[in-house]
Amino acid sequence: MLSARAAPSLVRAARLCTAATRRVTADALVRHVDVSPVAETSTAFVGRSVDLGWGRVYGGQTMAQALAACQKLVGGDFSVHQLSCHFLRGGDVSADIRFDCEVLSHGRSFSAIAVRASQEGAPILAMTASFQRAERGLEHQDGLGPLARGLPAPEDLRAPEDLPTLADRFAPHLAKVPPRLRQLYSAEANPLDLRPCEFVAPWDESVRAPRQAVWAVHQRLLTYFTDWALLGTALQPHPTAMWRRELQAASLSHSVTFHRPFRMDAWLCHVMRSPSASGGRGFALGEVWSEDGRLVASTSQEGLMRVRSTERDRPAG
Repeated sequence: MLSARAAPSLVRAARLCTAATRRVTADALVRHVDVSPVAETSTAFVGRSVDLGWGRVYGGQTMAQALAACQKLVGGDFSVHQLSCHFLRGGDVSADIRFDCEVLSHGRSFSAIAVRASQEGAPILAMTASFQRAERGLEHQDGLGPLARGLPAPEDLRAPEDLPTLADRFAPHLAKVPPRLRQLYSAEANPLDLRPCEFVAPWDESVRAPRQAVWAVHQRLLTYFTDWALLGTALQPHPTAMWRRELQAASLSHSVTFHRPFRMDAWLCHVMRSPSASGGRGFALGEVWSEDGRLVASTSQEGLMRVRSTERDRPAG
């Protein structure tokens, strides 16, 4: 069971930081990414969506629920060490999601499961996840943690309780927020309670370094949150913004590799960078670090970043 301190926190950074906490309990967040069994079979589950106002299901929710379905099949002796998924189409927030699982292999040490997430029979996500029983072995890790990358230590961040909420930050700018998103950014409709130290508006097209960081806890919740900011990292070196009308952005593929166990009541820092963008696609890599300097997970994501041509983008003359 997660403690109250396990409520997720988010930090965005390019030498500046953002923090976040959640007012609801950690248990409520876990329920949000949980799934229920389907009566007629032992390998199918169903999950419900929360409408965040984006017009489609948040990809991190679908990934986390797919992982939850796998965990219910594999049993408590196994922990996920790697998952990889492809987003096939946008999900409908008004419809439940069905997760059909297939056990690809199940041995004494490893187990592999494939998951197909669908709505009304149409696939929206395909995932494979590999699980392992705990064992000892050779161990090493890269020595470059968040501090070496120019990020502040967790203890140097302002306490989230001392920061304005994201709703407070958006309050003077609600006219700039699309109507469908105003409830999300002005009330408690968001499963995240974001509290930015430095507010970076989603309509701000300023060029920034292609890196940021996200704080989160718990394997399912970590999977949920890693989809929140990776693609945005690839946008930061370009004079555009996530809310720009001409931008079409969507996750295409996502992977998480879990290296080491981590406490469910401790901070984790997701440090991200984008080495490349080309062909209308952005690519980002992430590392998840614990407070005591252990690399606990690695992430990668490729996403669609298509900027449609407008009069503003065309050269004069």
